[in-house]
Amino acid sequence: MSFHEIRFPTCISYGAMGGPRFSTTVQTLNSGHEQRNINWSAARREYQADIAPSRGSEWEELLAFFHARRGRAYGFRLKDFSDYKIKDGEISIADGVEKVFQVKKVYQDPIAISLRYERPVHKISENTVTVFLDDAAQFGNWSVDVNTGLITFTDAPEDGKVISVNCEFDVPVRFDSDLMEVSIPGPDIHQWQSVKLVEIRQ
Repeated sequence: MSFHEIRFPTCISYGAMGGPRFSTTVQTLNSGHEQRNINWSAARREYQADIAPSRGSEWEELLAFFHARRGRAYGFRLKDFSDYKIKDGEISIADGVEKVFQVKKVYQDPIAISLRYERPVHKISENTVTVFLDDAAQFGNWSVDVNTGLITFTDAPEDGKVISVNCEFDVPVRFDSDLMEVSIPGPDIHQWQSVKLVEIRQ
């Protein structure tokens, strides 16, 4: 198993910088005009955190966390405080047959200049999910796998019903280095700068 279902300490991730990165090749022609090619169909998130001087149990927790992940070997969850909620998010329209649906978050220009961007969400936060059919909250007729983001209904929802969710979620990431490069400015004081994390595609 190359992924551990454990969250990076939120006291650290709260101060992280980063977000979605796309990959675009830009070629400038002799005329000065540009040709742009989209290399990735989906964004990949990157983060960087500077761990302020820490000591005692806080440092021991971080040290143990890095060792348990074996550096870059194992992924883990990260709470991205800039984007971790879905509110009234439509995930599908029922066809009367399908019972399993992937949670996703949709990003859309307010005036719909471009096609909407759909982001599959796999790492759901425990006990945060509410499911709706045509805006009516559902109870007891569905379950969610918080490690895959799949919602399964006991019976297939009626054809034409709009399925939507409220929930919170994490980003699957890994360390971008096998080296924990720590400075020790004083007794029992540790500082780890430029801790880079990259999203793992699911």
